[in-house]
Amino acid sequence: MWLILSDAHDASALWAHAKLKKRGLRAIEFVSAEQLALSTFTEHRLDGMLSTLRFRTEAGLQVDGDHLDGVVNRLYTVPVAHWRSAPQVDQDYVQQEMAAFFLSWIHALPCAVVNRPTPQGLCGQWRQESEWVVLARSAGLAVAPYRQSSRDRIDEMKGEKRLVPAGARVATAVVVGRRVLGLPLAPAIAAACVRLAELASVHLLGVDFVVDPRGTCNFVGANPMPDLRVGGDALIEALLDDLTTLKAAA
Repeated sequence: MWLILSDAHDASALWAHAKLKKRGLRAIEFVSAEQLALSTFTEHRLDGMLSTLRFRTEAGLQVDGDHLDGVVNRLYTVPVAHWRSAPQVDQDYVQQEMAAFFLSWIHALPCAVVNRPTPQGLCGQWRQESEWVVLARSAGLAVAPYRQSSRDRIDEMKGEKRLVPAGARVATAVVVGRRVLGLPLAPAIAAACVRLAELASVHLLGVDFVVDPRGTCNFVGANPMPDLRVGGDALIEALLDDLTTLKAAA
């Protein structure tokens, strides 16, 4: 059995699930964060270096971690809507504990996992814009001059992107393993995207660019939960090949 883990409304993940099934990966299930949070039974045991996982969803899907072939992990957060009647401080506590629990069992799965969780993100580390700039330059990508003041830091924490010029169109390339899809890039730039994913310790990464008036592709951001649809059917083929390769190596 294969799993895609994501938010119930993740159109990109739902699209990939349908496409992978159509391509012949029949034993693949889409399991949402909401289904995981409301599982009727969940068991995760740690014994030294050994780990076990079993859970059953409300719909009756039973999963045993030892029998999984692989997982595409796009979990972003753990929903706690079923705790909405509790005080906010209790909701915050439950969310932190559930996030730690999810991080533990997904990270410990013995099968291949595309984008294992980290303490900074359930589907890979979510970095500040400034952190991505450092990694992108280390990978060899062109980045517009970047400076940051304490005021800019506050804006960044609010989610404001300083690298994208006003009115600029952002185009996204998606790294799947060692392949780059969704955006025609020069070989050197594509290779730098792969290096960026390696530096970020993720297998699946969206890399955003804008093209300046001189025709230079400037890096403006990245995230471990890209819209897979930008890669079309070619991305599905790459993901299918990659899952098969990862399964054999696990």
